[in-house]
Amino acid sequence: MRRIGLGLAAALVFASSAHAAGWSVYTFADQSFSIESPAPLTKGTSTYKGAIAGVIPTITYTAQLDNIRYKVSVIDISNRIPESVNLFEEMEFLTSLGGKVIGNDSVGIEPGKNRHYGRELVINTKDGNFLRITLVYNKGKIYASEAAVLPNGDKDSLAPERFVGSILFDLEDAKRERDANPDNFSLPDPK
Repeated sequence: MRRIGLGLAAALVFASSAHAAGWSVYTFADQSFSIESPAPLTKGTSTYKGAIAGVIPTITYTAQLDNIRYKVSVIDISNRIPESVNLFEEMEFLTSLGGKVIGNDSVGIEPGKNRHYGRELVINTKDGNFLRITLVYNKGKIYASEAAVLPNGDKDSLAPERFVGSILFDLEDAKRERDANPDNFSLPDPK
């Protein structure tokens, strides 16, 4: 009974803080994804480097609010489809070297037959950040949605979990109830 009460209290706090933060859905049709964010995301470029991958140009979308840095990196490996599993696994491994891993779980995004599976890592980074990152492969691209709570940020905030868990690839269904009203956010169904 106590757990139910705590769960309801946490949901109310989350709902009120999410509403106050002004979350919106941002759709990037050119990169085939949408994501919820409390601040507008700015497009940029970067590179991903790995021993197997080599150097791959990336498209990034970033924002920062309340000492939390939000970022989505899109790594196009469409010309290396036969290596996609190995490149994905290398990225997960290299990400885990960034600090002390305190969580590494499977994650499922989108319902039913459109579901995409990936990995979600939670890391206390070497530079003092608290990082939550979700890695998902879709149609020749690896998407890394991450939220880093900076040293003076609120490490108990649910915003990082909401951000990384809200990436979607089914743009035809992007106007479903959850996206139409970001206050309807819930974590993906584990089934």
